[in-house]
Amino acid sequence: MNMKLGVYTIEKTLFDGEAEKIIAETSTGEITVLDGHVPLVSELTRGEIRILDPEKRETRLPIQAGFIEVRPENKTVILAEQKSAS
Repeated sequence: MNMKLGVYTIEKTLFDGEAEKIIAETSTGEITVLDGHVPLVSELTRGEIRILDPEKRETRLPIQAGFIEVRPENKTVILAEQKSAS
């Protein structure tokens, strides 16, 4: 089974769709979120959010900081800050 994932910045939506796996760096280390993960809220640190979709394609989103919320019913929301273009 897959999760519904939304990744957002203040400016735009970076990802909105189904995900099989999410890997991200938190303030306490790397986490992997799979189907049925327990609900949690955690601070994200600089790095990449790696998303594996149901077709096994990987999307990598570089971020500076953010928060991840794993909600019941297989829904995950990530609010992220990306480095602005110079």
